[in-house]
Amino acid sequence: MVDGGRLHLTVWRGRLHKVIYQTPAESEQDAARRNNRLFAHYGQGDGWTEILDNGFGKTYRRTDQRRYALWSYTMDITTFGTMEFHQVMW
Repeated sequence: MVDGGRLHLTVWRGRLHKVIYQTPAESEQDAARRNNRLFAHYGQGDGWTEILDNGFGKTYRRTDQRRYALWSYTMDITTFGTMEFHQVMW
């Protein structure tokens, strides 16, 4: 799904709950295409709502409120996770 870079996976209670994509620097267009693919994949047919832009990145919630996404546009790191895990960790 993403060429190059690194993946960080978090397993909690025997299930995958968070994936962090650290990708090599890309053009704005390439990053937008990659993020469109990732958000479509993790959206599983649901849309995403932007919750916050803090000047470093953006936070999103899937419309069914079961997943979240973080995109650091300053570092081009994208994270997808379950709200179940997110609520326990924060």
